[in-house]
Amino acid sequence: MNLHARFERRDLLWNVVILGTAAVALLANLIGLLFGISTGIPHLLYIPVVIAAYQYPRRGVIIAGCIGAIYLLFVILLAGTSPTILIDALLRTLVIVVIGWLISTLTLQLREQEVLYKGLFDNSEGGSILVADIGSSRTIEEINWKAADLLKRKAADIKGTSITTIWSGEEEQEFFNRLSREGAVYATETRFSLPDENSFIVLVSAASLPGKRAILTFFDITSRVHAEHALKTANDKLSLLSRFSTDHLHRSVDQIIETVDEADAHCNDAGIHAYIERIRTLAWNVARQLFLTESYKDLGALPPVWMSVQRMLDSARFPSDDSTVSIRFWAGRLEVYADPLFADVLTHLPENSLRHGGTVKNIVVTYHETHEGLDLCIRDDGTGIPAGKKQQIFEYDAGGHAGIGLFICRQIVEVTGMSIQETGIEGEGATFLIHVPSGGYRFEGTNEDAPPLPSLSVPARHLSKHSTGATVRELVSLEFFIAESLWIDYHNTKGDPTTDRIFAAFYGAQAVSIARCKRHTDGFEVDGVFTPVSQRGHGYANAVMWGLVEACGQDILYMHSVWNLSKFYGNYGFVPIDEKELPPTIRERFAWAEGEMEGANVRPMKRDPTPVRAVSVDLQKLHS
Repeated sequence: MNLHARFERRDLLWNVVILGTAAVALLANLIGLLFGISTGIPHLLYIPVVIAAYQYPRRGVIIAGCIGAIYLLFVILLAGTSPTILIDALLRTLVIVVIGWLISTLTLQLREQEVLYKGLFDNSEGGSILVADIGSSRTIEEINWKAADLLKRKAADIKGTSITTIWSGEEEQEFFNRLSREGAVYATETRFSLPDENSFIVLVSAASLPGKRAILTFFDITSRVHAEHALKTANDKLSLLSRFSTDHLHRSVDQIIETVDEADAHCNDAGIHAYIERIRTLAWNVARQLFLTESYKDLGALPPVWMSVQRMLDSARFPSDDSTVSIRFWAGRLEVYADPLFADVLTHLPENSLRHGGTVKNIVVTYHETHEGLDLCIRDDGTGIPAGKKQQIFEYDAGGHAGIGLFICRQIVEVTGMSIQETGIEGEGATFLIHVPSGGYRFEGTNEDAPPLPSLSVPARHLSKHSTGATVRELVSLEFFIAESLWIDYHNTKGDPTTDRIFAAFYGAQAVSIARCKRHTDGFEVDGVFTPVSQRGHGYANAVMWGLVEACGQDILYMHSVWNLSKFYGNYGFVPIDEKELPPTIRERFAWAEGEMEGANVRPMKRDPTPVRAVSVDLQKLHS
């Protein structure tokens, strides 16, 4: 029997059921009306209406209307024209039509979803299998063309067979045990069997369905796995060969240098001495290139990790520890997602300033969020870099010295989508900007993905020391209690790690002044500048404001100053503004003043970002 004949037979059966139930229901109602029975029996009419609307949803309302009309005609002919009887019959007819419409509508929606999901199942480019747990085994109920093609079987031959036909019992059992526990399993690597007793590697995912069913989706990754294995084998061999070659070259270079030194010691001819010196220089160049190669060989070998910028900088040792250069890090709670070698980048850039910056007196590290992500800034006040060399310095070995090199720095940051450029002005200092894309940075203590860090243990040589004798640093989230203990006498203010950067001035181990930069949705506000009464008169407020402005000064800063302190904040670049110039969320904090800021002894102020060089000069004056 062909498929068309089968469908015709099925439709004929449905038609017989619909006509039969309709005839029985109408006949029962006719007999009931003849004997004066008009309740209960009419409910039988719902049966053919529901069946017809389900089987023929596009004609369900018409069929329901016909059945209802016949019933209404029976009532009119046999039960008289009493208004009560007619109204009851009309309402019952209306209910029959509504039921037909409702069943038709729901059936159409259900079939649309069925067609959609069946289309997804049948036409997916991934193999899909519907599995049912029948107790004794798991049976394949449905399989799409792609799955049958990958398994090199006909779909009809696989339907109704156990899943163990294509999947070894142990791995299959472990997979479904996990599925029963978790409800879904994603991207698990396993092997499926082929009819010729071979197998292939697949990446399979599954989700539990009602009725002890599960849908499995899988892709053939045999070629990819083999390619990865071949690539790993090749890399291992190349690494081994590279290590042998490097060791051999190191020994050869050492022997060349020793031989040259020995020849130089026994040579009195000036002309030959010049040749020997040239050979020595070339040998050292080879040694330097080997060093660069070794620095670069591990790049990308390990997965990226979250790294605390402040901790990496604080743990670094720099060539100048004699206090002639002030090195200040304001990375606070910033963490970046980078290759582990990124620590070498953060070490190299300040070292680069110390070695090549000439008259460097200050090296400052800050950061600034942008619409595209975050810029990490490493700047100095040395001789700077000529405009014509700003790109050249990142080319291979442009610096002409051993070490990781700016070329390697660029390669490292680019592993995780970062970029680096130099934006300083010649004669005013170098500024290296590392741009970190959105999602590549976070701030510790803000959520579960960025857990809080313990209190910093900072080497003395890396503390930012003010001329008052106080040291200034940004607090990590677990240290916010230090600020809150001082703020008890300042409106009982509390810190919020999700929005606040809090800076503290310390004299010895004691916090002596506090200031905060709060991020609003439309701007940054400086507030909470407070020094306990017992610590006033020593300039500690100057120290903490110096640190805050240097750390946050690349953003526009707003504040509500007390009138008699506006001159103090003016020293740090704040200027008075009209209340209307404040961003709405910052202005709302003093909405209670109803526009009478002066009467409330409050003066709105604003600080625009100033060029890096100007900031450095101004803060140096305040610092000294």
